Amino acid sequence: MGFQFLLLVGLGGAIGSMGRASVSLLLQSFSPWPTVLVNVIGAFLIGFLVRAMEGLSEPDFFRAFWIIGVCGGFTTFSAFGLDLVNLMKEEGFLSSFTYIALSLLGTILGVYLGFRTFSALNG
Repeated sequence: MGFQFLLLVGLGGAIGSMGRASVSLLLQSFSPWPTVLVNVIGAFLIGFLVRAMEGLSEPDFFRAFWIIGVCGGFTTFSAFGLDLVNLMKEEGFLSSFTYIALSLLGTILGVYLGFRTFSALNG
């Protein structure tokens, strides 16, 4: 895969990122609501694409462009949703709940620590 795989991820990511920015521009808002919208659309899209990919004989390049690239650039929350659904199917409630709790609390803590670290370094 190598370089071609990375190129497809990069191209898809650029398209996804531009799509995300376009939603904010169309709604003329940088409030949380466009983010909710892209997260829901992204979750739908990743679910649809994973099902579409199941029938492919060589899904790696499809996955690189559409799932990692486009969906990843559009929203990373769609990947969270996909991982959670897979955990529910494979490992059950405890693993799923742990994943939700660690993801939510970990990202909030990460943002908080990032703020604090910046403040500490810049007096």
